[in-house]
Amino acid sequence: MVGNESGIALPVHCNEEFCYYLTKHAIILTIYADSKQAGFQQMTPYLRAGVLENFRVTAEALGADPQALLVEAEVAPEVLTMPGIYLPYANYLKLMDSAARATATPHFGLLMTRSASTDTLGTTGIIMTQADTIGAAWEALAHFYQIHDTYGSVKLQRTRDYAILSYGIPRNDLPGTRQIYDVAAGVCTNIMKQFCGADYRSLAYALPYIEPDDLAYYDRLSTDRLLFDADVMEIHFDPGLLRQPLPGSSSELRSVLDNYFASRQAGTVHSTSRKVEAMIRHLLPTGDCSLSLVADTLSVTVRTLQVRLEAEQVSFRELLEKVRREIATYHLRRGDMQLTQLAMVLGYSELSAFSRSFRHWYGVSPREWAVGGAGRSGPRRS
Repeated sequence: MVGNESGIALPVHCNEEFCYYLTKHAIILTIYADSKQAGFQQMTPYLRAGVLENFRVTAEALGADPQALLVEAEVAPEVLTMPGIYLPYANYLKLMDSAARATATPHFGLLMTRSASTDTLGTTGIIMTQADTIGAAWEALAHFYQIHDTYGSVKLQRTRDYAILSYGIPRNDLPGTRQIYDVAAGVCTNIMKQFCGADYRSLAYALPYIEPDDLAYYDRLSTDRLLFDADVMEIHFDPGLLRQPLPGSSSELRSVLDNYFASRQAGTVHSTSRKVEAMIRHLLPTGDCSLSLVADTLSVTVRTLQVRLEAEQVSFRELLEKVRREIATYHLRRGDMQLTQLAMVLGYSELSAFSRSFRHWYGVSPREWAVGGAGRSGPRRS
């Protein structure tokens, strides 16, 4: 790690521009990255819901009822449509276990991640695309991974013969664990192909469960060797890849976003507001979700973006507050996230700022609203 003017440690293998990018967001990001030292270890572990973006289509293709699986796992249906929200990790485990059993598909997690990319990781994925090399991208993910997942951890190690990327969770004996590791393996493989090209292959994969009878579906991991009964998931690959440059950060980010919007068929009515809303959901946890940043990301001037939004009879501020209200009221209704953590998810630097905004929207504090939130009326008119 290297230091910066904020006194916060950053990944060591990054160029000046990337270090500046991380430094700009470091104070907000390290609230998540260093949460264990900050006393957050008593909080319920969470996972960003975007990892389930292909859950419904995968379950349906295998003959299962996604809604029934959600009910069985006590997961709200919004997790499949609102990628900016979080779900308790215990429910994620339960959902993936239920899906594997209901479909009689022990490799459900691998199938679900067939189209995964950096976009699947939300804010942390965007951070990765700003790196100058593959090594810096994975180091950034490891350092800031708890923005996406507060239960698991990612590590990158280097040896003379190979590099090791690993993902682990505190317990491997819980139902659904195999699915969780398969999801991680599928996401990591796809990101490496995104960075290195479709011909990428790893030297070995180590997975923390017993060897299955049928290994055919592991072909999608593109590896030369499979190992089982490991302590964590590990990918061994050529250490020379760590020095391989990524495309320029801004163009790479725009490419990722273009793919994101294309996959959701956003090029129809109100496409500008949909793009802006999607960007807001990605950028909120960084604490820097400004009109100028969104405009720059979408390769337009601030004024052009404002004109396009005005044509759709909406403003950037209205979209920002809409997303914040949706995420806030979702978690307050469910009572599954402490207020301090929710404030950070919404991009506020402190709880008091979130409380002021919430009182402006609904006339009461978040805590008061949570007591009778489901029956309350909508936000007040400005």
